Amino acid sequence: MIDIPDRKEKKTSALPLSKKRLAALFTISQKINSINTIKELLHEIVNIVITNLEAERGLIILTDIRGEELHVVASESFSDRSLSFSRSIVKTVLDRDQTVKSADLTKDAQFKNIKSAHDLNILSFICVPLKIVGEERPLGTLYIDQRIHKKIFTDEDVLFLESIANLAAIAINNTSLMEKLRTERVQLLEEVGKKYSLAEIIGQGKAMQKILAVMRLIINDDSTVLLTGESGTGKEVIARAMHFSSIRKDKPFIAINCGALPETLLETELFGSVRGAFTGAVDKQGLLQSAQSGTVFLDEIHHTSEAMQVKLLRFLQEREVRRVGGTKSVRVDVRLICASNEDLQKAVNDDKFRKDFFYRINIVTVNVPPLREHKEDIPLLAEHFLHKYCQEKNKKCHGFSKEALSALVEYDWADNNVRELENEIERLSVFMKNGATVELEDLAQKIQHKTSALEKRFDIISTALSFADLEKKYIRQVIEQAKGNKAKAARIMGIPRSTLQGKMKKLKLK
Repeated sequence: MIDIPDRKEKKTSALPLSKKRLAALFTISQKINSINTIKELLHEIVNIVITNLEAERGLIILTDIRGEELHVVASESFSDRSLSFSRSIVKTVLDRDQTVKSADLTKDAQFKNIKSAHDLNILSFICVPLKIVGEERPLGTLYIDQRIHKKIFTDEDVLFLESIANLAAIAINNTSLMEKLRTERVQLLEEVGKKYSLAEIIGQGKAMQKILAVMRLIINDDSTVLLTGESGTGKEVIARAMHFSSIRKDKPFIAINCGALPETLLETELFGSVRGAFTGAVDKQGLLQSAQSGTVFLDEIHHTSEAMQVKLLRFLQEREVRRVGGTKSVRVDVRLICASNEDLQKAVNDDKFRKDFFYRINIVTVNVPPLREHKEDIPLLAEHFLHKYCQEKNKKCHGFSKEALSALVEYDWADNNVRELENEIERLSVFMKNGATVELEDLAQKIQHKTSALEKRFDIISTALSFADLEKKYIRQVIEQAKGNKAKAARIMGIPRSTLQGKMKKLKLK
């Protein structure tokens, strides 16, 4: 390394730049926003430097964090065989983080020991650090030199070169950050895609396999999909799987619960607003526009008002959104997936849901069955959730005992289906010992002592009863199990609700 004595920096920032130099800086600032690739931009910067300073050669050199590896990323007037430069000069600039120049290197005492500079026949040069505020070391240097004849570089030349170096450093740093963000985004999308892909949906029974077959057919179709089924059956999981397995997977997936927001707030969230439209309104982009080219999942769609259904119907027909208080409509390419745990056809018949909107979202309907209708999947789901939560809690687990797994399968999970099962597994994972097996006593009391519906049906035969009394007792038990919900009771018994109501009337049951 050469020994260059510290020199007091001249206050070149006070010097004025010529109109030509200012125009060159303006040109570079414009090109930063217009040139597509950083390589093309840096070559353009070097070309502008060479032209304005009338230098013979120029290049931009980047370094690693330690300043040991130097890489030429842009050059002008360098042939492939003459890309050599004085590494000693460049490393000195990087170490001292200040500009170094010489008008006549052959007579400059401070450079007499730089063999590389003399070997390359360098007569004059300026080397400027590429600085980023807050970073310990420069990103690299902007370097120009003369080998054919000497040139006296002025303080204005230095100021001009330092100004350009600042612009170049910002462009390089921003590009590096963007590349890092792009890489992280790709990795994140890959992880999310794997987590929510169709392949990750657990279900080997006929009911779930039928759903998966339908999903594969409609996955890349833009038609609106309606997911129906009881609460907790996994409708949002299916919606995410459809998105992250489709050609829209690299675009946003936005889920919103229509029942969780008041109508006015829901409209603002979906369509956006303009400043002054209502008290406290600001210019805000709605979720439908934010999800451009992606998917919007509207859960509990039955909670929307008639007015909101009209607005959503218009969106589906026109594929345009207009912000609350706005006058301009914007085209939006979004796939809509809706979900409901209510009988929308009945709501239409009862004039509680718009018929035209129902048929617009009911192009493809996927009915997600309750867990009790595909109990063969319970062991797979239980093992999946146990592995998931033990991994999160850094615990080892050895699955379930035969008795515990049998109890999980026998329980009807009628309150919240798959979500209820997942909550139970998460709860027991908190208390289980590291490396243990889940035993029957580890399960919640209601699951341990819950006898199956089939067992209850035959338990009541223990005493001699007439068929009518037997049927009466059975219906009462099932309705009690369903907490008074007759529709749920009918599902447990495997008969239509109307049949149950007819039996209750005949048996004089209330």
